[in-house]
Amino acid sequence: MLATETIAHNGFRSALSITGVAIAVISVVVIASLGNGLLTTGEERFDQSTMHIWMSGKSVEISSQYLGIKEAGIDGAHELADQLHSEETISMASPILTEIVYAFKEGEEPKPLFGIGVMGRVGTEVHMVRVSEGSPLSGSTHYNAGRYDGNWTYEVLIDSRAIVALNATIGDYIFVGKTLSEAEDQRFKIVGIANSLAVFSSNPMIVFHLSELQDLTGSKYYDRVNLLVIRLHDPAAADFVKEDLESRYPYEVSTNREYLRKILRQNATILVSATAIVALAVVMGMVLVITTMLLSLNERRREIGILKVLGFSKKSLFMEIGLEGLIICVIGGVFGCLVSFPIARLLNALIYRAVGFDGLVAIEPEFVYMGFSLAIIMGLIATAVYVAGINRITPIDLIRGT
Repeated sequence: MLATETIAHNGFRSALSITGVAIAVISVVVIASLGNGLLTTGEERFDQSTMHIWMSGKSVEISSQYLGIKEAGIDGAHELADQLHSEETISMASPILTEIVYAFKEGEEPKPLFGIGVMGRVGTEVHMVRVSEGSPLSGSTHYNAGRYDGNWTYEVLIDSRAIVALNATIGDYIFVGKTLSEAEDQRFKIVGIANSLAVFSSNPMIVFHLSELQDLTGSKYYDRVNLLVIRLHDPAAADFVKEDLESRYPYEVSTNREYLRKILRQNATILVSATAIVALAVVMGMVLVITTMLLSLNERRREIGILKVLGFSKKSLFMEIGLEGLIICVIGGVFGCLVSFPIARLLNALIYRAVGFDGLVAIEPEFVYMGFSLAIIMGLIATAVYVAGINRITPIDLIRGT
């Protein structure tokens, strides 16, 4: 077949076109798999969560390197938590404060870490924070009936990512503060490792008693937190409790799935950017294939004209020559689908090392079919362009030397 001979003859050009198609297919498969993995992992994390309701302040358009769109705080957190905990449908209400803090071991370089303060028996089996190694935080008397004048425990938990970032482990002492100068005066002991709050941030994390982090960061003056999570006696009543709380408090109240959708909306810019990358890859792949086809057509104008003079029909010319673009796209599609799997494994390894989430790039068969179908569509478009070019070539033009 002349089409395959042409592909082999123009090896570099054909390889470039095949690569373009493969990149487009890989982009579609990997981005679709990443989106699927984010949604699936998020749903699994929330389904496994022992919390059922999320209460937060109204969103405001203040971006943060770590938190994206920031939320207005909830004031009077301790009192509000006590009120909610006293209700029959609620088994636990825990305020949560999130702040960026500086932390370092003596003699080490300070690192900005994600500090999270939680209330209650932090690290015990009944709490939302679960300790995988070491001990839970000691009971705190620092918050005392509206005042922050009790004794500090000076204890923290860290996650596995913070162990690497701080080069520290259980039993080590670290300096922590809202600023570098404040950190030099506050020394905490690492008593345990807790990875159960990874959903709140992709960054290394330090877990404090709520009141101690409030005092450390200046949030104690209004007893302010970012979020309040609620555990219900009956998870099936989440929608009913949500509506009840919304009618009584001036805060945003979400169930697990609603809170997941909220997180996805807050990261819409990233999703749009990923979609734009896919679209660009598809367009560039299409341009490469069509350019290759047009160059090949220009080189073979005289040959095509002669074949027409010899009586070759349009169908014969199409079967002999016009399939070049389709063959290139099929090869590129197969190559792209096959390469998507090792790329997905590599991305999963990199993501796990960076943020601690495993299996975010989850390739499903339908995504592979979608990528290969895209390659076929690109091939059909390129073939249509090539056939249109063949139809415009007439023997009389070649005889005239045009």
